[in-house]
Formats: sequence, C-alpha cells, structure tokens
Amino acid sequence: MIYKQKLCTSFIIASALLLSSCSDNKQYETAICALTDISGTYAKEKKNMVKIIKAGIVPKLLPGDHLFLIAIDSNSYDEKNLKGKLTLNYRPSQANNQRINFAGVLDKFAVNKARAKYTDISGAMMLCSGYLKNTQAGIQMMFIFSDMKEELKPGLKRSFDKDEFENINVVAMNVIKLNADKINPQIYRKRIKKWKKRVLKHSAASWNSALVPTDISAYIDDLR
Repeated sequence: MIYKQKLCTSFIIASALLLSSCSDNKQYETAICALTDISGTYAKEKKNMVKIIKAGIVPKLLPGDHLFLIAIDSNSYDEKNLKGKLTLNYRPSQANNQRINFAGVLDKFAVNKARAKYTDISGAMMLCSGYLKNTQAGIQMMFIFSDMKEELKPGLKRSFDKDEFENINVVAMNVIKLNADKINPQIYRKRIKKWKKRVLKHSAASWNSALVPTDISAYIDDLR
C-alpha cells in the first residue's frame, strides 16, 4: 500500500513538472499572423505578399512557433478567412516538411483570383488577435499587408476591446501608396497616424509602419 502511494505521488510530481515545463516553453515561442489584403487594387499584390512571407517569415520559425495566414476581405472576422496555419514540430525532418507544405499553401493563395469589394482590416486584426492569444506565446506579431485604407461594408460594425492587442507587436507592411496619396501625401500620413493611434490605444506592444521586406528577419530577431 505504501509503495502504491509513493508511486502515485511520484506520478503526480512528474506530471506537474511536465505541465510546468510545457507552460515555461510557451514564453520562448513566437506566434505570427500574416494578414493579407485581397480587396480592391491591393489584390494584385498577392504574389509579392507571398514572396515576402516565404522569404522573411517562414525561415525564421523555430520549433514550437506558430504562423497564421489570414485574408482581409469584405467580412474578415470569419474562420474561413484563416487560409493556413502552422505550428512547427520539434523534429527537424517534420519541421522541414511543414515548411515545404506551408509554402505550397502560400503559392496556392497567391494564384487565387478572389478579390473583395470592401476592406475589413479591423475584422482581420480581431481574428488574428484571438489566434495569437490562444497560443500563449511569449512573442506575438501581426504583419498587415495592406494599403491600410479600410472600407467597411454597409452595416458592418467593428470596435476593439481595450486589451485587443495586448502583447502583440503590430506592423503595417508593404503599404502601397494610392493615387490620392501621391497627389496629397498628407492623406497617406494621416491614415497611418490614425491606425497607429488606434492600435496603441488598444494596448499593442508596438507599432511599425516603416519596415521594409529585407528587414523582417532582423525585426523578428530583435523581438526575440
């Protein structure tokens, strides 16, 4: 009887240590969302977006890291807008196969001709926020590939929680200039400032709208 009690106690302690170890590991993991705008004129940027993700983000993933691909369309707060997800395996051979398979998902997304009439950036950000928080990863990033001009479909309501982007580093990536921006640069500047203010107001860890594709790797390394 005493032996069984000791065995049971040892099992409980071992289980607790294992759970503690798993929890501790999460603080070293990185979770990334890539939000990809497929509305209006930005839809033609798909191949370029995919190229940037494949070159700058996928190779930086370490064992245990997470990557989500979310489309920005007319109604983005929808599970169907999750176009791909990846949690990298700790075994190198499997991890390599996962990277290859995810590259295929990205390539398929790049050639898809779907184009949305409206641009629900906020909905995609809210969807992304949920996925990132669920991972409990210590480092969380959101890369938004868009011109950052939101045009919500009539009747659509979007408002962020106060802690919507808590612990999340938000990057507006590859923000192309619209014709109106080129005519009057203040239109573009005001749009970016408005997004920065809104994101930081809702507890984002940081905001960046000046990052160029070649600097993504270094940006990820710096946050780690």
